[in-house]
Amino acid sequence: MIANLGTADLLIVLLYFAAVLGIGYYGSRHKPGSEDFINASRQMPWLAVLGSLVATEVSASTFLATPGVGFSENMSFLQMGIGSFFARIFIAFCFIGAFYSFNSLTIYEYLAKRFGNRTRTTASAFFIVTRMMASAVRLMIAAKGLSIILGLPFLGCLAVFTLIAMLYTGAGGIRTIIWTDVLQAVVFISCGIVVLLFIAQQVGWSEIIAIGSENGRFEVFQLAPELEDARLGDWLNNSQLLYVALMFGFLSTAAAFGTDQDLTQRMLTSKDAKSARRSLILSGFVSIPIAALFLMVGVALFAYCQVNSPGDLPMRELATGVLEVNSDQVFPWFIGNELPIGLRGLLLVGALAAAMSSLDSAMGALGSSALVDLYRPIVPAKMRERIAEIWVTRGCVIFFGLLLGLGAWLLQNMDGFLWLTFQIGSITYGGLLGVFLLGILTRRGADTGNCLSLASGAILCACLLALMRGGFLPLAWPWLILIGTTWTFGLAALWPVTKKPRSLED
Repeated sequence: MIANLGTADLLIVLLYFAAVLGIGYYGSRHKPGSEDFINASRQMPWLAVLGSLVATEVSASTFLATPGVGFSENMSFLQMGIGSFFARIFIAFCFIGAFYSFNSLTIYEYLAKRFGNRTRTTASAFFIVTRMMASAVRLMIAAKGLSIILGLPFLGCLAVFTLIAMLYTGAGGIRTIIWTDVLQAVVFISCGIVVLLFIAQQVGWSEIIAIGSENGRFEVFQLAPELEDARLGDWLNNSQLLYVALMFGFLSTAAAFGTDQDLTQRMLTSKDAKSARRSLILSGFVSIPIAALFLMVGVALFAYCQVNSPGDLPMRELATGVLEVNSDQVFPWFIGNELPIGLRGLLLVGALAAAMSSLDSAMGALGSSALVDLYRPIVPAKMRERIAEIWVTRGCVIFFGLLLGLGAWLLQNMDGFLWLTFQIGSITYGGLLGVFLLGILTRRGADTGNCLSLASGAILCACLLALMRGGFLPLAWPWLILIGTTWTFGLAALWPVTKKPRSLED
């Protein structure tokens, strides 16, 4: 029996896989055209879009990695949620209308109509590279968590659910992705509530609160550096300070929902801009409680370990040679070793749901962007007529699924899962946000200038991140997205405008 899984556990897992594949079959029965594959003919209910947004945003990073932050740090992660909420309102009223008015199949198609094909190709390439790296990290988190829970090799876990995700994503496209995401969101939110209640029953709410309070686990807001004689560098080099977290939460969310096809693709399946705005804004009310739930699971796990002192906790060796508990692996360890049969199967399904939501949305978005923004502009029309685009899209889904699996395998020894995902995105998110802000808020911008601004901004941020991680630059990594946005927007705005934007000529 795998990792002491009982018959009830296996039955729960099999029922979950049956439901996912059933949804995939349902999605494959609709129109087979490539546009329906990408935007579901803009027929998706706003509630379904809301559920998909929540599932995609939360993913494996929240389900498996956020409890590790609550276990080892505190709840200051919630500070970013405040900035994130206001960013959704900004995107809803400044970006969504522009995408719908241009009838864009992908958001990078909007850039082609606004500036030209070079801006579109560059932005799409940025998205593909960034999404590949960030989603590979999320996939690695999920595969490693499942490996620990099941007691199976990492590669086997990675291969099995990558294959399943490719099957249902390739069958039904975005329609299938959205409905499976709704199922997955319900599953892993329910799992978070259930496991928190279980730990509270084992330890007691009063004990969890007392231990968490004594060890500073309930701290949310950090208004100033802890040092009494803090200097300017201490104010800039602390990513958990309130104003830094608010800034990063706003800009990273604006970039995610306004410039990342992985998330905006869902909103473009709504019947109109009003429905898309409703889904996006309401997702802000949902995301903070979900993050708080899984941080609280981490605090409860910390109290559980303090009370029971288990001897087989996952450990890691620091550079100094000191051993400490590997907080990234505590929650998967708890699921695989401490939960009773039945509940273990339910939480295993939660981990699977988090893994699937990390993978299917990335494959769908990468495939749609590759078709619309790279394949169509480059391949001549006569040559495209020979192969149905639906099969090209499905081929792209399979190709990117394999690449994501390879990337996750290469990253399996990385630590600091949650923050690593954000750091990777910060390299290009700022540039993408800068060029979209330029197109939507101003009449400036030129095709060539945008490309150079995007490229130079990404190189600058990559160099700065390397210096930060190497300890050579006393600056917190959340500043990267602000630097990238400012650099790209400012430099591109200075470029001479050679022709009026197409949107202003019509």
